[in-house]
Amino acid sequence: MLILGLTGGIATGKSTVSGFLSDNYHIPVIDADKIAREVVEPGTLTYQAIVEKFQPLIPELIDSSKKDAPLNRGALGAYVFTHKKDLKKLNAITHPAIRKKILYLLFKNYLNKEPVVILDIPLLFESGMDWLCSRTLTISCNPEHQLKRLLERNKELSEIQATDRINSQMQLAEKVKQSDYSIFNDGNLEDLKRKVDEFVHQNLPALQVNQNCGWSYTISSWWNWFQVMFPPFAIVGAVCALTRKMFNKSYA
Repeated sequence: MLILGLTGGIATGKSTVSGFLSDNYHIPVIDADKIAREVVEPGTLTYQAIVEKFQPLIPELIDSSKKDAPLNRGALGAYVFTHKKDLKKLNAITHPAIRKKILYLLFKNYLNKEPVVILDIPLLFESGMDWLCSRTLTISCNPEHQLKRLLERNKELSEIQATDRINSQMQLAEKVKQSDYSIFNDGNLEDLKRKVDEFVHQNLPALQVNQNCGWSYTISSWWNWFQVMFPPFAIVGAVCALTRKMFNKSYA
């Protein structure tokens, strides 16, 4: 199973690409943002840990008058954005639960014999989750487009606030440098779809694509065939991919 790590900066078009790959090529997508919301729902251990740690610091974190009130994610996000030490504490609570769910879904897709799975993680490299991926793809654009798109999408943000959010993430140039592939999203939606089509056909040759029926299960690569039929070979492939990534980072 090929795991394609998909990432990008805020407002670069990553979610659009993820949706296009899912809708047009029927590739399963594991959405880290969605998982991050699920693991902090009322009743979960992660929810309880966050409330215990942060409610004394953020009185409006939950509505105490309601049973199982959801987290005020806006208040929590605003607080940790300006308190970096507490952001690390929050990540220490949420990241293990997110990783556990991601690993479960990857294993589930492997059992379903999915040839390709998209791992959609905005902070792919920052979180160190890129080691799970066979290949990585970054969606980028020029800074002017990024700021304009963010202001159009989040109209409540001032230009200064939007710039701060962009600058709080790893620089796009660094993400592109660390990625196996990148798509520069500087045009309109049709341009982006065309680039995604080109990427699929040029960089995923081991699998035959049918846009009407999705991915076929005809595996042309003998190595991919062995990985599907014999799980130990899949482990070898994962170890080789991880070793390659560590080597590339060491000599980058």
